Amino acid sequence: MRTHITPASYGSALLERHLRVLRRTGPDGPATAAIQARSADARVLVAYAAGVTDLDGLLTAVRAGRPVLAELDPWAVGELARTIAVQDLDPEDRADGLALLDGLLRAHGPAAIAPEHQGLHAQLAFPVGRAADLLGRYPKIPKPIRQALAVDLAEPDEWLARFNALLPAPGLRLADGTGPRFDRIQPGEVTKVGDPHRITTIVTTYRPGPALLVTIRSLLAQSWTNQEILVVDDGSGPAPVLDGLAALDPRIRVLRLPVNGGTYLARNAGLDAATGDFVTFQDSDDWSHPLRLERQVAPLLADPATVATTSAGMRVTGDLVVTRPGHPHHRSYNLSSLMLRRPLALARLGYLDTVRKGADAEYVERARAVFGRPAVPHLGGQTLALIRLSGTSLSSADMAAGWMHPARHAYLSAFQAWHTRVAAGREPAVRPRRPRRRAFAAPHRLTGIGPAETATFDLILAADFTVPENATALKSLLTPAHPVTMALLHLPVIGAATRNLDPDVQRLINIGAVPQLQLADPAHAELVLVRGPAPLAFAPSLPSAIRARRVVIEEEPGWSPATEACAAAARRLFGTAPTLLPLPSTVDGRRWRTTRREPAADRPILGRYLDLDRTPWRSLRQSLRDSADFDVRLLDRAAEPTPRPPLNWLIYRSTDVTPRSFLHQLDFYLGFTDPPGDLLAPLAAGCVLLLPPDREPEYGPAAVYCTAADLPRTLRRLHRDPKRYAAQSARSTAFARRHHPGRYAEAVRALLDPPAVPCPRPQPDPT
Repeated sequence: MRTHITPASYGSALLERHLRVLRRTGPDGPATAAIQARSADARVLVAYAAGVTDLDGLLTAVRAGRPVLAELDPWAVGELARTIAVQDLDPEDRADGLALLDGLLRAHGPAAIAPEHQGLHAQLAFPVGRAADLLGRYPKIPKPIRQALAVDLAEPDEWLARFNALLPAPGLRLADGTGPRFDRIQPGEVTKVGDPHRITTIVTTYRPGPALLVTIRSLLAQSWTNQEILVVDDGSGPAPVLDGLAALDPRIRVLRLPVNGGTYLARNAGLDAATGDFVTFQDSDDWSHPLRLERQVAPLLADPATVATTSAGMRVTGDLVVTRPGHPHHRSYNLSSLMLRRPLALARLGYLDTVRKGADAEYVERARAVFGRPAVPHLGGQTLALIRLSGTSLSSADMAAGWMHPARHAYLSAFQAWHTRVAAGREPAVRPRRPRRRAFAAPHRLTGIGPAETATFDLILAADFTVPENATALKSLLTPAHPVTMALLHLPVIGAATRNLDPDVQRLINIGAVPQLQLADPAHAELVLVRGPAPLAFAPSLPSAIRARRVVIEEEPGWSPATEACAAAARRLFGTAPTLLPLPSTVDGRRWRTTRREPAADRPILGRYLDLDRTPWRSLRQSLRDSADFDVRLLDRAAEPTPRPPLNWLIYRSTDVTPRSFLHQLDFYLGFTDPPGDLLAPLAAGCVLLLPPDREPEYGPAAVYCTAADLPRTLRRLHRDPKRYAAQSARSTAFARRHHPGRYAEAVRALLDPPAVPCPRPQPDPT
């Protein structure tokens, strides 16, 4: 049984800061981020939001049925239950989530439980036989969850009618027998449609069993009669199921490939062999509704500008159970349903990517990049397929409620970056059937067969590479003059798990300038360098095959309470006790550069970033006393509520303006107690930096120093003297140039040279 960390591992200030950030997306932000990160440590964040300081003690109490939840907020505890149950990291997690929701119901009654938590409670209670009672007690269970449970709880004589209510007419029937319901599906009768346009359905298979026959029968029962069913065997060898398949119907063809190459190589072979005007795909263990082909081809026939369509499916077990805990809808996107104009697709897109997982998503999005999103509509209003859930499917280990494996995210980020270049006409979209080189990167988890060989590196740079500043650090290390064997490891901070990498970083990966590792990739490094504690905070609870001789975590102000928690994460992920060291802050001046010869307006324009700490806001109000002599502009990166500003103040949200364009508006930047890393960009942009007098030893002539009381006079004096202002701006940019990224690279190279390593401060190892 897992032992959870406590809030003391991070400290209340850090936890409060993270909660404010995560709640920007809504009240469910913290739990959603914890689920997306698949982090057990992130549970302490959600527990803290609920007022729980001892999560293990709380779980012990609710397992025993003790009344311990009466004083806690029902929403917050419901989110904690959702986090634990949906993460499902340990065998007892779903039972613990159920126990928390049971306790909430006893303590607060059904009216106090949020609808989404009512639905999850009923889903978790279904396997233990208590869902029917909760359906009666809870009035606001979301409709899709209630519909699914109504099917799964139905009596045998009612079950078929309720299941068919989730499908378009005519639904399905079940043959008599004792086997799984899925294998006994018989399609309903539909009116046949004759048309000169042929549709080829490509069904790829490997070592098929009886499930393939269910798939083929569903295609033979389609209302669209002018079709070809092309079964592509992916090197199965002897396969009795295939031997008599073509005899079932003259529209069936079987194409046998000599060796196994993966689903998408097989589909590419099918694209070449197909004779249809349109082509669609079908997984070999799924079932298509008799109207699927007719419904999907209709937009293609109605509008020549429509290039492809996709449709929705419903994921069910072999016994056609619909309920899936943590999933709010029973209908979902069926990527394998893609139907397209074959000649046009081959001419403008070429073939599917030859990875072993995920290429259908890339091909759909490639089509949208080339032809535009309206040309590839999704028909999501009806369930046109049943998708069989099994432990052997390509996505079973990579997808869960609210979570997608990081390797899938890496693939998504890589192909979307390539698609951006394709849409801009900078790269061709057409891919050959068997490409000699990749157009974009793909993780070994999606491309490889069997375990990867252990890779060896001098340096693995670990960071949240969605952040542009980390792109600058990475590029500084990729210099031909000082080559090191290097890889990067993307460790997104909590809340960033679903974001794409910074475009510059992704471009470096896609062109092969630096490889990207996943935690599961076996690798050894002389040094793993982690860009600050934040990427290790609430790190994913995934196994890691990366090992290092040394691990260094860059020091960062404000993170000292979490030192041991982050060090423990580093030991778990990399097998080595880490050292915390300060590394120089640097800035890429080219990114921020502008020319300033004098102030921009008749009044001083001053501003700064506004983060969670609202002290600068209060200090500015006190110093300037809302004077109309000053134009104040703030970039609120925290999106926290602020008092109504004076008329001459302008507050931007982070979505309103880029940091670069914001800084270029300012004459003066107010630094207060900001860390060096936050002040280098304003200096590089040529802003005149104003700091308290006690910071003069840090910045010397690069800044102007004044007290809060002297701020108005200092601003007026500099603003009235353009030559003095221009000289001070030049000193700002000169200071920034001296802190170029090369200094960071030099410090990292010193870490790789053992004699040059500074005296470390090892972190205690409690073991």
